[in-house]
Amino acid sequence: MKTTFLAAGLAICAGLGGMRLHEAGIFDFARLILNEAYPSGADATHLKRGKAAFTKLTNFLPEEDLGKWIDTIHEVGFLAAGYPRRPLPSNFGEAFHTSDGSCPFLYEVDETGTLCSLFNHIDLITYQIFIGGHLGLKFSVKALMAQITQYMIKLRTPVQDAGMYNNTAINMFKPLMEDERIHDAVRKFTGMPIIEPPFPAHVSILPPGTLLHDHLDQPNFRGMDNPRVPRWLIKVMGYSGLFERWRVRDCTFLLYFTQQKDGQFFSFTEGPYEPPALFEAHANDVMMGNTGDMWHGIRMVGSWEENPYDMQGKTIKMLSNMTVNPWTLRYLPSEAQGGERLWGVFDGERLLKSYRWDEMRAAAQLRYRTFASQEEYDVYAQHTDDLTVEQVVETLVDDLVARGRLKSKEIPRDRLAKLLVSEYIRFPKTLNTSFPLNWCLVYDFMPSFVQTAMASHCMTK
Repeated sequence: MKTTFLAAGLAICAGLGGMRLHEAGIFDFARLILNEAYPSGADATHLKRGKAAFTKLTNFLPEEDLGKWIDTIHEVGFLAAGYPRRPLPSNFGEAFHTSDGSCPFLYEVDETGTLCSLFNHIDLITYQIFIGGHLGLKFSVKALMAQITQYMIKLRTPVQDAGMYNNTAINMFKPLMEDERIHDAVRKFTGMPIIEPPFPAHVSILPPGTLLHDHLDQPNFRGMDNPRVPRWLIKVMGYSGLFERWRVRDCTFLLYFTQQKDGQFFSFTEGPYEPPALFEAHANDVMMGNTGDMWHGIRMVGSWEENPYDMQGKTIKMLSNMTVNPWTLRYLPSEAQGGERLWGVFDGERLLKSYRWDEMRAAAQLRYRTFASQEEYDVYAQHTDDLTVEQVVETLVDDLVARGRLKSKEIPRDRLAKLLVSEYIRFPKTLNTSFPLNWCLVYDFMPSFVQTAMASHCMTK
């Protein structure tokens, strides 16, 4: 009898938690969740590049040059959080008005605070939320917020956030982007004689207790550089394999500044349904790869118990409005002890935790567009064969009809947006094959006695 009552109680709690998740809009993308938990194996062939998509170099720079870069990072001494807001609404047509500046789950508000568009990084976010990456990590919602927060703490190039950085930060990137040693390494790895200066460049620092889940970087297609073209649509284009004729190939260059403790770089060099390869990295090591075609990420630095982010008072709405974020990572020169450099994680002006430089994973990332010939570059630079959003939509809708997913081409854009992400986006199969879905999502919505029972099985905050 007691067992029956216990089972009934747990079922009721799960039902209530599920209702609250439904109210938050989490179940709007149920098919996408199923695709990611149980991949179909129907990925486009270009997403299975193998070992040729990745290489590693050691002792890349003279020690003195590496030291100068590390000194410059400490001179800047400030990494800010928050994705840059989309200055204009998505031109796909899925945006809708919001009266209070908040958006449903998996949507984000634009710069005006009045329009909600589908979240740009929807593939990365849904995979880590519902599946927990290829390791099947079981995070609660607030614990996920603590992970997502870290992705946004970066020192970006001025082209991404010109108003946020002082002259020191702006000047920091110039010699790195102009370094011919890097250019030569990129040309040799890709076999492409013509490269364009890096379009995103940033320094990222991961303190202990943080990671970067499996993901594909945003691919690049001719004509899709307009900031109003939503990134989620460009991601769908990449997953679909339907637009390779317009693809602009790229190469990611990653230079490490610290001796890595845990936090191995991993990549699916043999394709999305084989276990990933792990790569140790140390100061002055370089990783290069086609990160728009190859799933990759970073294992946890240190242990989860060391995660510095305090989620008390934070709400689930932060997941749908990640352009507003109170966290920063700052150098603490006054706290240096015995010559050791310390950095602090801040919530506003409140110091949450401090770390030694060598406890964290620090790296600079540059991403280059590459071209096989001057003719290929001219087509790109002169925009003589660009795609348009309407051309992309027409191609995708025709493919959906051919797949039997649509009977009519007449479909509202908001519904079409959800259908596109749920139909085309795929991720590697989780290693946790027994039950890949992240059932710990309901933890924050449960009564305290249920949370107590779940705590030992979930990563919580």
